Amino acid sequence: MTQGRQPEKKNLPPGKRTGTWRARGGRKQDRPKGGPPATKRRPPTPLLVAWVVAVIFLASLIYFAAESRRLPELTANLPTPKTATNSQAPTAPSGVKVDPASQKREEVNDLASVVEQSEERTERSSLGSDNSAHSPLPQASPPVVYTAKVRPAPRTSGATSPNISPRQARVSIVIDDFGTDVAIAKQFASLPFSVTLSVLPHQAHSREIAELAHLKGREVILHLPMEPLSSRESPGPGALLLSMSGDEMRRSIRAALDTSPYFDGVNNHMGSRMTPDAQIMKTVLSELKGRDLFFIDSMTTNESKGWKVARELKIPTFKRDIFLDDDPSAAAIHSQITRLVKIAKIRGMALAIGHPHKTTLRSLQEAAAFFREEGIEIVAARDLMNR
Repeated sequence: MTQGRQPEKKNLPPGKRTGTWRARGGRKQDRPKGGPPATKRRPPTPLLVAWVVAVIFLASLIYFAAESRRLPELTANLPTPKTATNSQAPTAPSGVKVDPASQKREEVNDLASVVEQSEERTERSSLGSDNSAHSPLPQASPPVVYTAKVRPAPRTSGATSPNISPRQARVSIVIDDFGTDVAIAKQFASLPFSVTLSVLPHQAHSREIAELAHLKGREVILHLPMEPLSSRESPGPGALLLSMSGDEMRRSIRAALDTSPYFDGVNNHMGSRMTPDAQIMKTVLSELKGRDLFFIDSMTTNESKGWKVARELKIPTFKRDIFLDDDPSAAAIHSQITRLVKIAKIRGMALAIGHPHKTTLRSLQEAAAFFREEGIEIVAARDLMNR
């Protein structure tokens, strides 16, 4: 059997003469003309880097395009920024070239200014009715521009707003020198508001007056006599004197307190010679501490240290703000009542001391409506100390 004719192997590259190029998977157009076999092509590295950068750039364009579509929603209701002269943006004079980048920056700054003004108006309105009541915003255009930004304090979740409304002003009225006249004591105890009756010890009706005041629901305190600065004035029976020893003072205080079981506290009767002495007042007030009694300093002298010593001893204490009836005329008492209300509104509380005069009683009866109109709460003296 005759063998077939073998293809010619001339002109083939070296190493390729054992078979045809097509039989080895090559293509006619890829057939090398000579030399070593062709290597596999790979994309160059710079081309790959350029492709990655292009993808990132496209993604950024898509993101910023989406953000720019949201901007009209945020600023749709904002007013167009206005200049001082007209409502349109300033135009460049003819023949002058306008830098597009500079014009763009100005537009962005105007928009930022309008957004900031809108935020400030929103924050001011969120502060509540208290601020708006004191500084109401004008309703007419142009909108108000605030020089300082006020931001509300941060709140924790679930926290409740504190009660910041001012408390009602309180006043306490003490009437001194009861002990001899039961009828006038009944009338003061029948006033249409709280009043404190201060009863002198060892008087003809001291115990009786203290009891009737207690039954009327009024606060009762001991009006403790002390030595005055002037020797011509008599403080009355049971008075504390500088000539006494410490033990004698303590015995005298105990005897005065034992005249009634209804005493809630003590205030001094006279005593302008003793109350400036801190050591003597410490001896006096130490007797009150064990009985849970408070002390009112009548301030018969501006140099009195009674209320300061009481604070050092942790005894509830308060000092007198005004006397109602140093001048017992009706006009003078009315003036003092008005002054008392002013002090109470400024400080939140005030204490007045009066005496069992008929003009004082009548003036207080007439002042009941005045206290209500002024929003003043009349309370017992101890309530001022517990505030």
